[in-house]
Amino acid sequence: MTSHTAILSDFLLRADITRQIERFVEAVRSSSEPAYRVLHEDSGEALYLPTPLAIPTTQLKLMHDFIMNLEEEAMSEVLRAFQDACRRVGLEFSPLVGMVCLSEDESRYLCTEESLSWLVRSVREFPNAV
Repeated sequence: MTSHTAILSDFLLRADITRQIERFVEAVRSSSEPAYRVLHEDSGEALYLPTPLAIPTTQLKLMHDFIMNLEEEAMSEVLRAFQDACRRVGLEFSPLVGMVCLSEDESRYLCTEESLSWLVRSVREFPNAV
């Protein structure tokens, strides 16, 4: 009985993460906003203001880890859009610094807010985006 419970629990977790990814991609596609708006203070320091597309790093890590382990032929177009965006951005998660990726010109690491905004742009640019 325990094995059936574990299988059902795993199935429900996968279904929940799939729905989270689908909702995120649909929200991205129905908006033109970045994940964060950037304002510059008088000191020149950037101030990041979250938009409704900003999601917690812990949630994004679950979605990322799930999608990167799926077989492409078993995915819907929406899931492929998210996986493709994660790959193009080069999104990674480090236990020391959290979410990281290089800038588009690979000259520096982006902060979490910049990384998520680039991921949002990449989801929108997926070839089959509606």
